[in-house]
Amino acid sequence: MHDYFDGVVPQLVARAEHLLASIPQGLSFEFHLLEQTCRQRLTEVMDGLRALIQEPLMRQPKYCQVRIRQYRRLIEDLDLLETVAVPALARAQDSDRFLNRLVQQIRNEIKYPLLPPVVSPFSQSYFRIYGQFHLICVPLGEGHFLLHLPDIYHELAHPLVWESSYPAIKPYRSALLETLDLVANWLQEELEREERGRGPVSYQFYIKQWTRSWEDWCIEFFCDLFATFTLGPAFAWSHLHLCAARGSNPFEIPLISVTTHPADDARMRAILNGLCLIGFKDHATIIERRWRDLIDDLGVAPDPEYQRCFPHYILNLIVDNSLQGVRAMGCRIASPATADPVHEVLNQAWQEFWRSPAQYSARERTLIEMLRKNSAVAFA
Repeated sequence: MHDYFDGVVPQLVARAEHLLASIPQGLSFEFHLLEQTCRQRLTEVMDGLRALIQEPLMRQPKYCQVRIRQYRRLIEDLDLLETVAVPALARAQDSDRFLNRLVQQIRNEIKYPLLPPVVSPFSQSYFRIYGQFHLICVPLGEGHFLLHLPDIYHELAHPLVWESSYPAIKPYRSALLETLDLVANWLQEELEREERGRGPVSYQFYIKQWTRSWEDWCIEFFCDLFATFTLGPAFAWSHLHLCAARGSNPFEIPLISVTTHPADDARMRAILNGLCLIGFKDHATIIERRWRDLIDDLGVAPDPEYQRCFPHYILNLIVDNSLQGVRAMGCRIASPATADPVHEVLNQAWQEFWRSPAQYSARERTLIEMLRKNSAVAFA
């Protein structure tokens, strides 16, 4: 395979160089961190590729498997740079600037303790954050509509979990770690109870499967609740909107597999509980009624295993611990009296939607223009 690598490595290095050259000059400050990351990662990929043919060890037979594994990892890195990170820089246009200014404004409003991620509207699915690039990808049209924008608050919570070197976020991470320990203890107690009892062996298997998923579930709950506590009802409405449009069975739980996201109904129960804790009980009641309407229209109901997988007291524990963590970070907690510009527009959008759904589109254009003007003024 030496001749193969001698041929493909220069080609791939040239490809990486082309990506470097495609990064525009004079990008606005919002994109500087992503630009630096892309340049550094592309340089690392090129150095790694050259080592595959220039490092004498890589030509020894005993290192053949090592070389092919490193080659594939470098290809994965290059693919991600080419399909996600560099395109976000190459198409940094006015819509990108608005979304990034919006995130900067959200950061100021809620006292977000980290630098905000870059936002780029070219996601091929839904909202997603790439931690290695500090990049949030959203669908192309999100800069022109409002009802899904609350999900940005959820994505902003993920770096609070990933980052480890910032003292300001330590209370949030500590609250999450404490919650993970408590959940792990609960699951272990459930498993031991099943092992002592004479119930179906299948329940022992279910609990073991749930244990493998609950760490990711706790993180998603914490991100949902961060959005709930810093934005308020608009995030709950956004969750309903997402589930109605793209969801599956809201009571679905893994019995033979592992999942990264908890059941949509469990997420909504935690969100509504969180709203009640910060003074939005009346809003939570209205949202819960709409949620029940959606459940009825779907024609689904929870299985007995669902209640055991997501018991009320565990969800309440998660909500309480999350609120303590967000407060201890010093973030602004939303209340019915909050009047920050982004907060107000995103919540007002959902109020306008339910006030007159058929006429909402015309009203939304006015609201999005208001948000754009506020953003331009804030960063003029």
